Amino acid sequence: MPELQLIDLPFLFSSREEAYPILDGKPGKHLLELLEPQGLIGFTFWESGFKQFTANKEIRTPEDFKGLNIRVMKSRLIMEQFKAFGANPISIDFGQTYNALKNKVVDGQENSLVSIANLKFFEVQSHIILSSHSYLSYVLCMSKTNLERLPGEIRSILVKTALEITPFQREETLKKEKEFIQVIENSGTKIVQLQASETALFWGRVQDILIDYQSQFPQIIPWEDLKIFQEISANDDIIIGLDADLISASAPSGLAIKRGMELAVVELNLKGGVLGKKLSIIVRDNSGISARGIENIIYFSKLKNIVAVMGGLHSPVALSELNSIHENKIIYLGPWAAATGITENSFQPNYVFRVSVRDEYAGQFLTNKALKLHQNIALLLENTGWGRSNERSMTKALKVHQQTPVAIEWFNWGDTNMMPQLTRIENAGADAILMVANAPEGSIIIKNASQRSQKTSIYSHWGITGGYFWNNVKNELPKVKLKFLQTFSFAGIKNKKTREVSAKYLAQYGIDDVEDILAPVGTAHAYDLVHLLAKAIEKAGSLDRSKIRDAFETIQFHEGLVKNYKNPFSPEDHDALGLEDFFLAEYDTKGFIVPIN
Repeated sequence: MPELQLIDLPFLFSSREEAYPILDGKPGKHLLELLEPQGLIGFTFWESGFKQFTANKEIRTPEDFKGLNIRVMKSRLIMEQFKAFGANPISIDFGQTYNALKNKVVDGQENSLVSIANLKFFEVQSHIILSSHSYLSYVLCMSKTNLERLPGEIRSILVKTALEITPFQREETLKKEKEFIQVIENSGTKIVQLQASETALFWGRVQDILIDYQSQFPQIIPWEDLKIFQEISANDDIIIGLDADLISASAPSGLAIKRGMELAVVELNLKGGVLGKKLSIIVRDNSGISARGIENIIYFSKLKNIVAVMGGLHSPVALSELNSIHENKIIYLGPWAAATGITENSFQPNYVFRVSVRDEYAGQFLTNKALKLHQNIALLLENTGWGRSNERSMTKALKVHQQTPVAIEWFNWGDTNMMPQLTRIENAGADAILMVANAPEGSIIIKNASQRSQKTSIYSHWGITGGYFWNNVKNELPKVKLKFLQTFSFAGIKNKKTREVSAKYLAQYGIDDVEDILAPVGTAHAYDLVHLLAKAIEKAGSLDRSKIRDAFETIQFHEGLVKNYKNPFSPEDHDALGLEDFFLAEYDTKGFIVPIN
């Protein structure tokens, strides 16, 4: 079944989170269906994990493979991969690999950590290179004849259990990998972790292999679902990267941003693109982890025709990326993360442009709104750069009114009990809380607040709207006085632009009602930023990022979705939104975000 070699392709998946939806989704089902004419019923894909290199030297670039004899399984595709790296691939039976390494018949090999540890390859290799260059999967299948001999009820249980146990099998493999890393490290074998820039060098060597494989099976596999082929096909396009949380607690925000980008790109491409070129989006998840975000920026910087990267919800990630952004002169577009320091940074020239809230303004806005009805204000903030940015702005805004916070309380990501903080806030006499939290911790605060007899009003930053907040607290919300900051809503009668974009959204994503549009600010901000980027590219007349950066600062007008932008950016100010663009909103009984009149 040569089609199944798809999963052996180098760099097909950049992570497990990317692999599982493909293997469990449409592409995986296509491949399993191809087994039936061969007399097999494929249930699911299990895993051995990502393959890593082992060798008797440090390997960080394809040049390091030059002249090395590398053991491979008997596969033309894998042999071609190592030839592209400059190595001499030699097919040796798996059971003979240990001795071949020990006797220096070959200099290295590739395998998952499960095999490297269980077969003790690390005993006869000086280096393990964590390259994760290819994913090693198993098909769990059964003879069609034997399956059909079973009673229907047993057959049903067997198939159902095979699917149910798949996540467990994968989790066990991942758990074992962490143990194996420790065993290998304790043995004295050196562990080398490839960086994103180094991985990009290997990826560049194998693109022809991927294209050749694709050409062999043009109709059988849904290539459009595979990100790696989207990237290859986008080689001549103008590329915008997306670096956001797409699979963790704030995934709805990432999806909302992605959809805003897609809506704008479709519009622009239908009009002929920009400078005669089509626009393409390449997506990488950061799961709200700063190290992943930095790796993503470095990865994007190596791509041909990359002009900009769109960020996500998390301010700590964006702040951590600033060095990489400016070292690589990547234009960074901020559609959500609000920390003041993201745009007001020390870099000259500044490559960050934002259509979003700025904490300096957000703190002032929320403080002023709360002071209209309340006298004693407390702060409840997450202990991150984003929380500290808001503490400064809120304290400063209170000082203007000759006030100070009656209490300042902090919490960490992952905290599951906010009762102590709420108790101290009540004991301090607060009648309103200014809250800075994302959906997971915000949900805990609301659940805890709903259980207290004192109903203190809560004015929240908008981070809660980027996750699964409403689903988690819909039963508790009626018992809590919650309002939160927003900049855009699809609710109510809007202008022609809003009606057009919402209609396109509903059609493109199969949504029945605007009430089901998730995290609307993410979509609206990303949509406007892509159009502003297109304007800057046209103005620059070039894909030179430094010229595009300069052009951003001279845009005079753009009719946007959030607002009509007049001189949105200047050399001194890279925030396109101000206090006048903010309003308070709340969740209705269906979870739809609606402005408060």
